[in-house]
Amino acid sequence: MINLEERVAACWSPEVRPLIVEAHRCYATGSARAAIVLTWTAVCADVIEKLRRLADDGEGEAKQLVEKIEKVQGKTDAAAIRTMQDVETGRLLETALTMELIDAVQHRKLDQLRLDRNLCAHPSLSPLGDVFAPSLEDARAHLAVALDALFVHSPSQGAKVVARIQTLLADTAFIGEDFIAQTYYDQVRRSAVRRRLVQLVTKHALLEIEAKDLSAKAIADRAAVCLTAFARRDRDLVRNELRHLVPELSQKPADVQLRAVGRLGHLDLFWETTDPVLRDQINGVVAGIDPLASSLAPHHLALLSLVAVDGVRALLPALEPVFRQLPLLPKAAVIARRPGRYFVPKLAGMLQDAKSFRTAEAVCKDAVLTCAPFLNTEDLTAVLSAWVDSVDCREASQMPEHALILYRATAHLPGAVEAWRTFTTRAKELRPDWEYYHYIEVAEQLPPPPEK
Repeated sequence: MINLEERVAACWSPEVRPLIVEAHRCYATGSARAAIVLTWTAVCADVIEKLRRLADDGEGEAKQLVEKIEKVQGKTDAAAIRTMQDVETGRLLETALTMELIDAVQHRKLDQLRLDRNLCAHPSLSPLGDVFAPSLEDARAHLAVALDALFVHSPSQGAKVVARIQTLLADTAFIGEDFIAQTYYDQVRRSAVRRRLVQLVTKHALLEIEAKDLSAKAIADRAAVCLTAFARRDRDLVRNELRHLVPELSQKPADVQLRAVGRLGHLDLFWETTDPVLRDQINGVVAGIDPLASSLAPHHLALLSLVAVDGVRALLPALEPVFRQLPLLPKAAVIARRPGRYFVPKLAGMLQDAKSFRTAEAVCKDAVLTCAPFLNTEDLTAVLSAWVDSVDCREASQMPEHALILYRATAHLPGAVEAWRTFTTRAKELRPDWEYYHYIEVAEQLPPPPEK
């Protein structure tokens, strides 16, 4: 059941909130008739405020109605009253529906609120001796509908939101992770609009739809980031859209299919919507990758990075054997694509296997630093021990800088300070004549040792 007090507190508009608070207070004190009248009053104020903001953004239809309202606001003559009655009777909710501020079901429910408000405010509409007497349940239902449909939502238009996301996907200043989800998806609560958003990013991520401002591959990569964020919010919605669109993937060229798997293969929802034929094809591609090739294509690196995902290793059994055979630098490049706990036990050995300064720097940057969030104290101790014992790691020019980054990422671990103190002490002992490789930047960050 909706917690009305929480929903009232979440009202987007400080101008409308006092009316909503008053309507809720009437309901809470048992005044059902007053609650219904005030709820409708708040609905009118909320829709007018949203239309005003959309009109400021250049929406023509909203502007027409807002101009009509503003011409009579502040007036009390009969003509002004008739104008506002005409607005409230039908045009207000109709315009809100057209502007996608509400959907058709919400329009019907809010129109019932309007009719009940008229019965509450005008007893003469009822037959003599049969005055409309709404129950508290009626008042609560109307308030809950108004909160869910309008009051907690900022004035975002469905079509506008979809268009803005389309633009943002191609923007050079694209921000990944949850930005689009938090800024747009979370602000548009209507299921139809959310479905359109999910459909848009799913099409791009899967099918590499052509766009004029950026390459289809680049937009697809960004769309996959958005889809991952959407999946954390509504798995069923994302699953349904994937189920509709994955069959179209089989009609795309092989390289498009492989890139799509690399982008979305970390999502269990993706594999739920694929068939065994596609999974066998992808596993065959993985098995056919030459791990000793001079270079691997980006989509092959993306595919191999799925070895970090527990469920995918079972679906694509060729992943682990190919990953194990990779030389050190391609292996680090795969880890950089999708860091995870799976790779952590391999990090110390990879540092030990680095037999040149540049290789050690690359392995540290691509594998160790990217996996830092997944380390525990035991892992950190093993990594630092391998690091300091290898001259190629210890005395590579970029390693002191990498060490400082790793320290900041792991200093919170219990026992990390002792591990780092052992590391810096050992580095100084091994090369007492060269201060640069004493890792003094890390040593200066360490708290003083406890007094004995």
